[in-house]
Amino acid sequence: MDEERQRDLHAAVELYNRGKYLDSQEAFERVHAQCSADEQPLVRSLAMVACAMHLHFHRGGGRGALNLLRQSLIVLEDLRPTRAGVRTDALYDSLYAYVQDLQDRAARGKRAGSGRAGATFLDRWLVPRIPLERR
Repeated sequence: MDEERQRDLHAAVELYNRGKYLDSQEAFERVHAQCSADEQPLVRSLAMVACAMHLHFHRGGGRGALNLLRQSLIVLEDLRPTRAGVRTDALYDSLYAYVQDLQDRAARGKRAGSGRAGATFLDRWLVPRIPLERR
């Protein structure tokens, strides 16, 4: 990835890490449009994570958010340990744990008859950050 695209990618990551999920998704999509075919999986995966978090916190999440996170995990698994300055290994591990927690909460909610479990107040602190390599 050339320097300019990597800078744009890292700017999108910073938006995501500040909790601006919709803005970061749009920024990832702009980067994706400029990427070569071999660069696109990483950017597409990060856009899916951003979209999932936006859905989770602003649209009630549910299965759609979980499905996006699972799809992202499938892509990230093949991109470890790092890609374009993104520590994909650490992101994969933290995202996997987050998905497991969401699934467990949804299952407990169904067993308790309360329907699906939406985002809680503490969820914002539990959201996996997208880690970048140190420069």
